[in-house]
Amino acid sequence: MQHRRDIEGLRAVAVLAVIAYHAGVPGFAGGFVGVDVFFVISGFLITGILLRERLETGRINFARFYARRIRRLLPISAVVLASTAAASALALPATMLHNLGRDVSSAAFFFVNALFAYRGTNYLAGDVDPSAIQHYWSLAVEEQFYLVWPALFAAITMLGQRVRRNSGVLLAVVVVTSFALSVSLTSRTPTWAYFGLHTRAFELAIGALVAVSWHRLIDVNAVVRACLGWAGFAGIAVSVASAGNVADFPGWFAAIPVVSTAAMIVSGDSTRGAPRHILAIAPLQWIGARSYSLYLWHWPFLVIAPAAIGRPLGAVATMVVVALSVVVSAIGFRMIENPVRHSRGLSARPGATFAIGGALLVISGVAGVALAGYQPALSTGVVAESAAPLVATTSTSAPNVAPSTASSTTIAAGSSEGNVTSTIAVEVTTTTTLPPIVSNLDSGPLEAIVAALDNPVLPDNVRPDLYNAVNDTSLLYDTDCHQFMSPTLETDCVFGDPDGAFTIGLLGDSHAAQWFSALNTSAINHGWKLVVHTQGGCPVLDVLTWNRGADSVFRQCSQWRDDALDDFIANGTEVIIFSQHWGLLEATTHEAVPSSIWERDLPGFIDRLRDLSMEPILLLDSPDPYGAVPPCAASHPNDLRPCEPGVLRNTEREVRAISLRVAAEKAIGVIDPHVWLCIDETPNDDDDTTRCPVIAGDILVYRDSHHLSNTFVEWVTPVLESELVDWLTSQANS
Repeated sequence: MQHRRDIEGLRAVAVLAVIAYHAGVPGFAGGFVGVDVFFVISGFLITGILLRERLETGRINFARFYARRIRRLLPISAVVLASTAAASALALPATMLHNLGRDVSSAAFFFVNALFAYRGTNYLAGDVDPSAIQHYWSLAVEEQFYLVWPALFAAITMLGQRVRRNSGVLLAVVVVTSFALSVSLTSRTPTWAYFGLHTRAFELAIGALVAVSWHRLIDVNAVVRACLGWAGFAGIAVSVASAGNVADFPGWFAAIPVVSTAAMIVSGDSTRGAPRHILAIAPLQWIGARSYSLYLWHWPFLVIAPAAIGRPLGAVATMVVVALSVVVSAIGFRMIENPVRHSRGLSARPGATFAIGGALLVISGVAGVALAGYQPALSTGVVAESAAPLVATTSTSAPNVAPSTASSTTIAAGSSEGNVTSTIAVEVTTTTTLPPIVSNLDSGPLEAIVAALDNPVLPDNVRPDLYNAVNDTSLLYDTDCHQFMSPTLETDCVFGDPDGAFTIGLLGDSHAAQWFSALNTSAINHGWKLVVHTQGGCPVLDVLTWNRGADSVFRQCSQWRDDALDDFIANGTEVIIFSQHWGLLEATTHEAVPSSIWERDLPGFIDRLRDLSMEPILLLDSPDPYGAVPPCAASHPNDLRPCEPGVLRNTEREVRAISLRVAAEKAIGVIDPHVWLCIDETPNDDDDTTRCPVIAGDILVYRDSHHLSNTFVEWVTPVLESELVDWLTSQANS
């Protein structure tokens, strides 16, 4: 096919949009549509090659076709994968390498898009930082298209007659079917719709339709084609500026950059007055020729560089990193991509190309396997004694007893001596007035947390270990009762004592679910029936949220929440413990749900529960670290203070204040984990210096960036139980 400067320039526009989006350049919030532009171009060029060969020779030489694809795609792709694996092993925290290694192996064999789709629909897997090769999903989609489309094209044109018409009909069917799937599935299964070939096939197929219709399109009036080109240029510009504000993508919106790209291709490379004059300028031609290498290199640079320098990239540093990726891309283009692609020896010997391609696949796959299995020892020489079990003993009274009664709680406290953390037992006596309100606001921090202030070192025997911490969840996660991205309520969610005469409920998102072990153990100990309905990313407030891990607006939460309340009623639930992550993001702003929403909606939610004859207990949110704790601890094992949650962010501070005020006005129970887990080091100072250690004895407090580890929750169960048992028992007996 004749070299087209307009398509080369269009490639440059696409890759620049993607890079600007990844670099956080203002005005490029929808720059990810550059990938859609690439898809249309690929469909057009690949189909043009197949069509020309069929028309000229009457057959399709699959060996030659795939040999060309191997020479074009695999060499630089394999080099980037292997280089990313090596750089990550040196720069990234060791706890991040297992997932990245799996990504590398999946990318090597072109199914990483399916892995990312699964990860987005799995709450545990979705709550991780973006992969250094996340962008390889689009390469996987294209390779899957290359595996399927040539065979279909050959089959539909087997008789060699009406090649254009038959292939055009097939492509039209693909466009209609795939676009319908994109529209219908994007809101229901957003990550599968985003990463899947089934919902992206229409983009490649529209490019292919332009190729099979080209013999007629070139006869269209030049003025019309020029207008199409400029309309397409405007459509891509609008998409780049606005796609980031679209709730669901690809959906119907993807049709805008796709059709716009097709229109620009139709405008051609020789039409007077078309955008070709802009696309043909030398800088865009230079970038377009290197767009594939630049696309592959820039993202690993942006992901690995912050870890390498130990801090987030600022604007200047980001520009430097992008510039470095351009330099490396240019070197890769000159030394690897072009020489292999245009090698006469390999062109004449497809077998040798396939051998080299197979070797590159194996090398990339092995690099991924090696990285996934790389778990360097994280030894500090510090060994902590196992945290002594917390034993809570509570006194209970007959219902409606007004006088205060003493509640004695035995709590293990840590002390630091040299390099060994030991535990002792102390008696803490609290006074509880029965039966009105449960509250731990007058309690103090756990002694093990206090002891950790002076010894913020990662012990060698930490539980759970850093490499498996993300999976340290309760048994609730092994059931269908902690849901994620599900519009349908799971109803068989009874725990504790199923035959208990008194029923309590747990409602909320994953920050409610993290307390399941403590509540379930308490329910079993005291003969309560426990009904649990939690869903990751779903608030108890009636607010529409957006989830970063799934990159989706969670419209399913409202109906799910209503159904959950109905099920609580059906189970005779008398007390509801509810909780919600203060970091849930509002759908329109992608910022934390503001305090004004809490002030507006929390009173109504409390009233709604009481109208349904269920008494509410507000379980405030647990401290939020500034980043994932296991990777941070792996990077700072001798001083864990950078990993600790600190002063509440403004929104968290405001939400906490409003929640406490509303709870007091409504006279409902309140449990605040901050009371146990954090210490204000300067209580009499205006400087709010708060520390929340991430280690308690030998226990890792946080399993990721904002969830408590189940090991810690199980250990602290008696403390929570001691706050609840007298009040709940009085309720049960009243």
